[in-house]
Amino acid sequence: MRLPASARRRFLQGASALLVARPSAVRAAPAGPATDFDAFCRAIDEGYAYLDRPGDWKAARARWRPRAAAAKDRAGLIAALEGLIAELEDHHVGLDAHNPGSPRPVPAATDLWGEWVDGEARIVAVRAGSVADSVGLHPGQRVVSVGGVAVEAAVRARLPRSRQSNRVARDFALCRLLAGPWAGMLSIEARGSAGVRRFDVERSDAPPAALPPIIARRIGEDRDLGYLRLKNNLGDPGLLAHFDAALGYLKDTRGLLVDLRETQSGGSPAVAVQVLARFAKVEMPWIVRTPRGAAAPSPQRVVPRGPFAYEAPVAVLVDRWTAGEGESLAIGLATVSSATLIGTPMAGLRGDLREVRLPGSELVARFPGTKVMLVNGTAREAVRPTLAVDLAAPSGGPGDPILYQGLKFLEANRLGSTRTPRG
Repeated sequence: MRLPASARRRFLQGASALLVARPSAVRAAPAGPATDFDAFCRAIDEGYAYLDRPGDWKAARARWRPRAAAAKDRAGLIAALEGLIAELEDHHVGLDAHNPGSPRPVPAATDLWGEWVDGEARIVAVRAGSVADSVGLHPGQRVVSVGGVAVEAAVRARLPRSRQSNRVARDFALCRLLAGPWAGMLSIEARGSAGVRRFDVERSDAPPAALPPIIARRIGEDRDLGYLRLKNNLGDPGLLAHFDAALGYLKDTRGLLVDLRETQSGGSPAVAVQVLARFAKVEMPWIVRTPRGAAAPSPQRVVPRGPFAYEAPVAVLVDRWTAGEGESLAIGLATVSSATLIGTPMAGLRGDLREVRLPGSELVARFPGTKVMLVNGTAREAVRPTLAVDLAAPSGGPGDPILYQGLKFLEANRLGSTRTPRG
């Protein structure tokens, strides 16, 4: 039976409408929390350069995925991701934003560093001028409790059963515990020479005040020593102009202290190598960066830059807040200008960062995808200062014990002494 022309037109119009509508009918559902969780896991599987416990990682994924799948909102997803991230026990893995519910990143937003020593949780470093410093916490104290919970129990609660007795895991959990919340009060009981005392550390979520990127001064009795302090700006290419001006001001000093104790932000390899190039006299290798799965490449080389290279002895001041490219610059100065590293162990952040943007939430996660080593094969995170300073029992009286040892070292060098001052 042949349809009338008007009926055929209505049929074709209806069919066309269905064909147009079909793509939207089969369009993929928006990515949800479980999809984002899986995307993060794939990125770690494929690109994380330090996946040295694959069995533990697989078990951790299985534990945290149901929580991500059940998440009703962004906060629930973040909680699941942060729980999984903590099980990697790597301070260089995290979400690249200040999210409610995320922990303060170590060391960038913390003021205390703790370690287990002889079975006790000890404070080994306190960031100078911080809230923790101002209330009286200091290196050498034994932590008794945090937030009203015995420190041993609080640390165990943060660790899976398989990692309860592992030293690396326990140190990681202790630092995260002492980091505390982004804002509010953290009560810490610590034992010192006068017994146990409670310290209330009230942290603020306010952004830090703007500071100059570099401090450059002439110091010493004759004002013939240079002091150059970089302040958390190794990720900013604009630092280079300030650095060049500062080094020009100090170029005729008989010794230089390069203070890297405020370089905790991660930074940029491109900026670090350009700073280092002002100390290089000849082109030479200085560091090796190896992405996961790649054969060991040739060492990266530093090329002299600028009208002069600094010639006098250099001492580099480091501590737990020397991190990321601050650590690279410290070991580069030791390689290129025979600088002496003075202070405590550095942050020990592993590798260079890469990032992945999760499709649904658009959260950005960062993790080290490239191993960083010295030319001799030593991992960057394993480097220790040549002249160690014991902050719990410093020499030289009150003040800044690391700066004191740096000055003492340069004075000994000026006098031609072959003795190394003891910290």
